[in-house]
Amino acid sequence: MTPGSAASAPDVPAPPSLSDTPDQDTALNPDFTGDHAKNRVLHVNTRWFKYGTDDKAHASALVLSALLLLSALFLAVVGMIVSFSGHEQKWLDTLLTWIGNAFLFTSGIAVGKSGKESATPSAN
Repeated sequence: MTPGSAASAPDVPAPPSLSDTPDQDTALNPDFTGDHAKNRVLHVNTRWFKYGTDDKAHASALVLSALLLLSALFLAVVGMIVSFSGHEQKWLDTLLTWIGNAFLFTSGIAVGKSGKESATPSAN
């Protein structure tokens, strides 16, 4: 028999009966995606995406990033319409640059806060 085949595997005991109560390590990080969460400030629940947080700075960076992204997309559509009409608008290029830079800055804060929270262990 080759190593790892079913015939050479030792007897594996059945798992013990499982409990619905979380263990000590699982209980440290609350679930902010459920229907109710203590101190939650942002809750997004769609059919394909669930997210929740209790950090106000992180939530505001996410909301501002989403608004800036929608603004940039709207201005891109306006820019296409203006450019097809034969008029070149300097203000549009400047505005898209400002909104793009603001989006990169705020989305960087949102991602940085998210990465920092997941990298540090809980203080409990």
